[in-house]
Amino acid sequence: MKTLNIIYLTSMVIFGLFSCNKASQQNTDSENKINAVTQKDTTSATTSDGNFCFIKSLNKDTTYISLTIKGNEVAGTMIWNPYEKDGATGTLSGIKNAEGEFDLIYDYVIEGSKQTETKIMKIEKNQLMIKEGELVDPKNDGNLKYKDLSKAKFNEVLDKTACK
Repeated sequence: MKTLNIIYLTSMVIFGLFSCNKASQQNTDSENKINAVTQKDTTSATTSDGNFCFIKSLNKDTTYISLTIKGNEVAGTMIWNPYEKDGATGTLSGIKNAEGEFDLIYDYVIEGSKQTETKIMKIEKNQLMIKEGELVDPKNDGNLKYKDLSKAKFNEVLDKTACK
């Protein structure tokens, strides 16, 4: 009888260990699935199709951007209105890349001259982030590009606003 009790207790301990391990694994699997869904939902919500508008006001300077995203196509307008200076108004057009960033061309007029400028933007939460870096005009034709894209940083931030 004593041997039977020892076998029974040993079996229960082993069974208990396997049960706890399996429950722990199920909890980990559930947590991983929840994290994956949450991460996916956050990403897709910030770059889904639709119309989005953003504004930045600093020291009486204002930048307003409206974007329309449809699949991988991105189009919109950008108005830069510095206080007591000539500003720039133009269109944005380009694509949404695999990382969810927008590779855009800003086609605008400033001080009576037509120019284009490469812009890389992304939406995070309720903000539009714009990559800033040194610009060059390699062909001297009014088409500005990042001198070294690897050194450009998402420093300019615009807050989401109601579209006009």
